[in-house]
Amino acid sequence: MKLKLVLMLLACLLVFNCNNSDVLNNINPKQGILKASSTLKAIKTKQFILDSYSAPNPQYIQIVQDTAEVKYLSFLNTYNNAIYLYDYTSLTFVKKIIYERKGGDGILEPLGYYIKTLDSIYVYDKPTTSLILANSQGHILERMSLKTNLDIRDTDWTLKFPQYRSHTAMPIMLTPKELLFTGQFIGSVPEEIVPHFKFTAHLNLKTKQVNFTHGYPKELYGSGFNWKGGMYTQVFPELHPDGDKLIYSFPVSHNLYIADLKSENYTTVYGGSNVIYDIASIDETPKKTSPQQFLTHIIEEDQYLGIRYDKYRKVYYRFFALGANAKTLDKKNIGVIIMDKEFKYLGETVFGNWKNWNYNNVFVTEEGLNIEYLDDNHDEGNLTIKVFAIKPL
Repeated sequence: MKLKLVLMLLACLLVFNCNNSDVLNNINPKQGILKASSTLKAIKTKQFILDSYSAPNPQYIQIVQDTAEVKYLSFLNTYNNAIYLYDYTSLTFVKKIIYERKGGDGILEPLGYYIKTLDSIYVYDKPTTSLILANSQGHILERMSLKTNLDIRDTDWTLKFPQYRSHTAMPIMLTPKELLFTGQFIGSVPEEIVPHFKFTAHLNLKTKQVNFTHGYPKELYGSGFNWKGGMYTQVFPELHPDGDKLIYSFPVSHNLYIADLKSENYTTVYGGSNVIYDIASIDETPKKTSPQQFLTHIIEEDQYLGIRYDKYRKVYYRFFALGANAKTLDKKNIGVIIMDKEFKYLGETVFGNWKNWNYNNVFVTEEGLNIEYLDDNHDEGNLTIKVFAIKPL
């Protein structure tokens, strides 16, 4: 017991010391000592037959419940600018909503969406950095910019506004009054902008006004730490079941950060893995970091990914990627931590190769935790979903 206490104190000292240098070495104080009571077991495979215009690994997936109690699996096909809908239970194709790329009903490059109803669909258009309200007939009803009060001559807008790399694990979210859309800073965050850069957009559904909240924690990003590239500055959000807070999973932190929708202050709770030890920033300045150095770092370092709340079982799932030898890229594995509604650790499961398990396309239904699976045979004809249930050890 004394040895564990000494190790934990040493870990804290190491983190403190590294925060005063150019390298962050974020050590996991509970690595190897967490006790598991639960695991995840695959209970079924669902396959949705794709047409010749569609391919596995879609950009964005949303489960939609209509008024007739029919549950749809919807996904975005960026090739033909369409949203596809399938009956989630019977696996049958229902319809597709195609949007023009030009003209009055044009959406240039959709990267995400939120279906409030089938005639109230908010689509994110990357080139215009806007949310577009559309209907299921392919018509545009309204366009709303996410870059408010921007001087057209301002060439430094990327230092003031987030960029959105939308996918299923970084979704557009709905509250009774707002749409919430979390973006990120692309590349290492300059130390000088950390105090005021905000990454979550709030679109008021009544006034159509946009405001921004929540920034990068200084202890993770604010001392000149080199997280070159966009993977480490991704912000994975989840709406708290109470509806008045956001939970953020940062790739470089064992903790989860929780913020009130109207507050800038964070509270933190431990949300780490039993098998992740430390996560280190790159020991080099961003300008001197070569693409090969960055790629090697991504492969070899552990990192945390998206977080999903399961309202049916009242648990959280937090995904992570384990580091691997840079020469054996295919050995990098994906896992998920299970926590109860108070964020108490219940267990974790490592699924396998990140080439097979699409950690971005993850969602929850009454059946369980759904994860897209990509087989080694490169089956292009089906969107394959593995469904997992929580089982006691």
